[in-house]
Amino acid sequence: MVKVHGKAEAERIRDELRGQRGPTGRVAEAGEVAKPSGEGAAAIVADGSDRIELDYAEIADAQKKLEEHQRNLERQLADARDLGTSLADGKGPVSVPMSRSFARRGGVEEGGVQFALRSYLAELAALRTAIGLVAEQHRRTDEAAATAVEAVARGTDER
Repeated sequence: MVKVHGKAEAERIRDELRGQRGPTGRVAEAGEVAKPSGEGAAAIVADGSDRIELDYAEIADAQKKLEEHQRNLERQLADARDLGTSLADGKGPVSVPMSRSFARRGGVEEGGVQFALRSYLAELAALRTAIGLVAEQHRRTDEAAATAVEAVARGTDER
């Protein structure tokens, strides 16, 4: 940690740190960026069939993993609530500001851990809902297409 006395000193330190960082270099073109890999990345292969196939078992597995993540975040939120209690006030000159700072960081207000965890949980719930809705819509579309194909095969197509 550095103690700064005045704007001129802050600017000097900023310039020193900027010099230590060095140049950032050239930004890569889109074609040079590596393809995504790892959990959550799925290969999309164009095969000219003008369709998308969903693996419903894979979607169910993904939903289970997301549910595990949700339970983990819920446990962390419970821990954050337990740890969000006020600190006992000390006798030093910084005890009250420090107590307020810790309460703010662990609290439910913006910038606090509980606020962030609740935000993550809301985003995760929205993601799970969206995935479920899309999968269900695709399932209904697949079933309707299968019914239409069966009707054509039986010669009972009423179009």
